[in-house]
Amino acid sequence: MHKFNPMNAAKLDNPTRRKYMPPFKTLEKFGLKQNGEGIFLDIGCGIGYFTIPAAKILAKGKVIGIDILDEMLELAKERSSGIENIEYKKCEEYSFPVGDSISDYVLLSNVLHEIQDKSRYINEIKRVLKIGGRVFVIEWRKRETNYGPPANHRISQEEVIKWFEEEGLKFVLEIDVSEHHYGLIFEK
Repeated sequence: MHKFNPMNAAKLDNPTRRKYMPPFKTLEKFGLKQNGEGIFLDIGCGIGYFTIPAAKILAKGKVIGIDILDEMLELAKERSSGIENIEYKKCEEYSFPVGDSISDYVLLSNVLHEIQDKSRYINEIKRVLKIGGRVFVIEWRKRETNYGPPANHRISQEEVIKWFEEEGLKFVLEIDVSEHHYGLIFEK
């Protein structure tokens, strides 16, 4: 099981990543609209790579970034200083510190491949998602690249779709995120 090392935080925001996966464009591909509303939950928010742009796009909404690592949350808080509609919370791997049915949007970017018990994890996502709410999954394409987790730790689109559908979430659409990543949308 591949887990991200917080010592590599600088890799989370660099010119290469911004070129291949520009955060604003990526969120717009998933359907977020400028001056939008709603509650956006960024699970495994890391340094706020998507959290901060989501807060700017959903100017009338609220964004909650959660992570299991204090180091990541501290970096995210520093980077988002002055943005009023972001809140950060520490979470446990299978327990998110938010109420039932509060999120309109849930984002998992390069997180699912690090999770051992997929069913338990997806059910926790389902718990926090409103009826009609959407889950955006970004994962590494299941092939070898010169960075990212090894190919044998990556998961295919078909596997992710199967897991989410088994837990009662409807597959909506596949998004081409980058040459290295795919995106999937699910709905409750």
